Formats: sequence, structure tokens, C-alpha cells
Amino acid sequence: MGTVVSAREPYGRFATYYDFIYHGLVNYQGDVNFLEAIFRRELRTRPRDILDLGCGTGNHDLALAKRGYQVTGLDRSSSQLSIARRKARAARVRVRFVRGDMRAFDLARTFDSAVCMFGAFGYLTQKSDAVRCLKAVHRHLRVGGLFVYEFWHTPAVSPRDDWFYKVGPRYGLVRLGHGRFDVRTRVLSVEYHFFAFSGRRVLDRFSETHALRTYTVSEMRGILSRGGFRLIAAYAATPQKKTFRPVRRDTFRVMVVARRR
Repeated sequence: MGTVVSAREPYGRFATYYDFIYHGLVNYQGDVNFLEAIFRRELRTRPRDILDLGCGTGNHDLALAKRGYQVTGLDRSSSQLSIARRKARAARVRVRFVRGDMRAFDLARTFDSAVCMFGAFGYLTQKSDAVRCLKAVHRHLRVGGLFVYEFWHTPAVSPRDDWFYKVGPRYGLVRLGHGRFDVRTRVLSVEYHFFAFSGRRVLDRFSETHALRTYTVSEMRGILSRGGFRLIAAYAATPQKKTFRPVRRDTFRVMVVARRR
């Protein structure tokens, strides 16, 4: 029996294989280049401290910290945070990793900017949860601070079956995916089946279902307003490249730049 992963239930066994899967598929340095371009364009001074929501195994956090930012990463998955802390120690960079719910957290401090990368915002499957998250971010941002985050674009959703295969020095991995989209709730659910192997021997097998809410830009503008933010811009994105290209109907990943009112 697989596990259903939502905003209420963090990554479990998937955390072990996360970096193995996404290494080379996501351009983390390119993402940080884009964030810095946003900061230069929209802020008068370079932000000193950054809050990362849904930080996962810390790839964006480590890249930001190596460029001199003071970074705090927040995530619900203790498994992913353990990996993130281990990577930070190995890289000899200082990042504060905190376990928490991005709908309701209190870090007792404020930040210059906040980010939420690679679609993590979509795990807030209810509009009310998205607003709660924005209000929590609002409380932790200084006036005029930026919140830069990614969401999946409803008009471009095309659920389908897919598969992933990769062999590394210690093991290989197969991931089978089956997507379903609920037009009423605008939630895209993807059922994943994982098989880790070495030679002809299966080392691990498990299933998880990930449910993510999709949005339109106009819908997101209204949600931002309710959370105390103003939408500055929305740009087309992919895991490999973030640019200042405008969002089109077939744009699946959208990067939002919002300013705290």
C-alpha cells in the first residue's frame, strides 16, 4: 500500500532517493542566478537573510549560503531535513534548518526575502491553506520584502503516465508515475512507484501519491492580495531554466515575484 503525501504528511522514504533523482534534472545554480537577478531588479539593496519554504534536502539553501546569504530552510519532512543538515556540514556552510508547517510557523524573526522553489507551494491543496501560508510569510518579511515562488499552471496541466530510470555507482532506480487531474479541485495527483535495485536484486520498493494544487495567474493574484502581498510579475520557468519570459497558456511552471505590503 502506498502512502499519500500532502501538506499534512511529509516525504518519507522518497527522501533517501531525492537527490539521486533530481541531480542533473534541476539547475539549482541557475535557479539561484535567477533569484539574484530578481533581487537586483526589484530591491534597492542586496538581501542579507532569506527564508526558504519547503526547502527539502537543502540544495537551494546551500547554493545561496555559498554566495554569502544567511539562509533559514523550513520543511515538514524530518527525513529531508536530516539529509540537508548532513550536506551543509559536509560543505562547511552555515544554514539553519527548521522543521515546521509552512501554513503556520513562528521563527520569532523577520527576513529580507523569502522563496519557495520547485513547486513546493502546490502541496497546499486548499486555497485557505495557501492564504495561511502567505500570511505566515507576511509576518516574517520586512516591509517591501520579496516572496519569490513557483506554482504549477492550471491551463498547461496534462496528466499522463511517465517513467524515470537511472543507474548510479551504488544502485539503480526506476520510478513509474501515473497522473490524474481533478478539474473541480484543480489538484494534480501523481501516483509514484519506486524500485531501487542492484543487478537483479530489488533493494527497496514503495509507492507514494503526491497531490499538488494548480493555479492561474489571476487566481494567484487574488490569493496574494488576501495574504498581504502585491503581485509584481509572473514568469515562465522550467526545472532547467528560469528567465524573464512572459507566461503563456502552455507554461506549466510559473515563477511569481510578490512584494509584502
